[in-house]
Amino acid sequence: MTFILNNRQSARCLARWLATFFAMHLLTASMLAYAESKPATPSASIRVESATREADYTLGSIATQHLKIHVPRGFVLDPASLPAPAQNEAIELRDAHWQHEDLANERVINLQIDWQIFVAGDTVKILPLKKLHLEFTCEQSSCAQQRLTVDVPADKVIVSSLLPARIDAEHVKLYPDAPMPSWPLAPQLWALAGWASVLALALLYLAWVAGWISLPQEKHMPFRQAWRQIRKLKGDDATDSLQAMRLLVRAMDQFAGQAVTAENLPQLMQQQPRLQAHAPALQTFYADVQQAFFAGRPVTASIPLLTQLARDLSQLEVA
Repeated sequence: MTFILNNRQSARCLARWLATFFAMHLLTASMLAYAESKPATPSASIRVESATREADYTLGSIATQHLKIHVPRGFVLDPASLPAPAQNEAIELRDAHWQHEDLANERVINLQIDWQIFVAGDTVKILPLKKLHLEFTCEQSSCAQQRLTVDVPADKVIVSSLLPARIDAEHVKLYPDAPMPSWPLAPQLWALAGWASVLALALLYLAWVAGWISLPQEKHMPFRQAWRQIRKLKGDDATDSLQAMRLLVRAMDQFAGQAVTAENLPQLMQQQPRLQAHAPALQTFYADVQQAFFAGRPVTASIPLLTQLARDLSQLEVA
């Protein structure tokens, strides 16, 4: 009796276990069949980036929307999902073009859409562009039946009016003047005075070099004194030329500290190398001095020539 009961309990357990096994098997098979029959929707890997310049639009302007769409590899944009152009609306699609780039695990589609604005109010307004419902199809045979959809919210742009802005009492109020920053004038005035002093000294020096003014130190500059006195001569007759020659000879003697003649002129030039640049003019001058002072012949050098020689020699004293 006990043996019969044990066999019956074992049979019941075996039947219960077989029923559970077949139920789990049927459930697993049905789930796999459902997964195979339902198309994959890899929408989780889709990302959209949209950028549009917001301002500086008016009636007839073109607003360009740049979209960067990240989709799985193998999917392409369906052109039929783009809005239809020329729908007699405030915002109309003008043109659209795109290109794609395949990366390691995705495809990036760069879409550019030109929207034309056909509305403008009497004031500045914010207008939304059109929403986008983009669809993508798979170009590979393994996923030919799959389609992806992406909804892109409408970007917004600021549209200005063609008419002047409304002017009323509230809009004609001027903003208060900005307070002037504290600006101490003492340093600027001292700097201005310093630069003015430098400019005055520079002008004074240039005027002195040009011979327009005289300074006390000219007492020790014989060539400069001779140049000033020669400039006062008119040069109408030979007497002025002879007087200019005497002034220049006297200045040359004071400069050398001795009487200078045509004979000792080369020795003086060796002692004073600064005179080497004017050697031809000095030799001609002293040859003319000998003819005029000792032979009684008329002076051949003119007043302008003697003035120029005196001026050139005076530059040696200034340098």
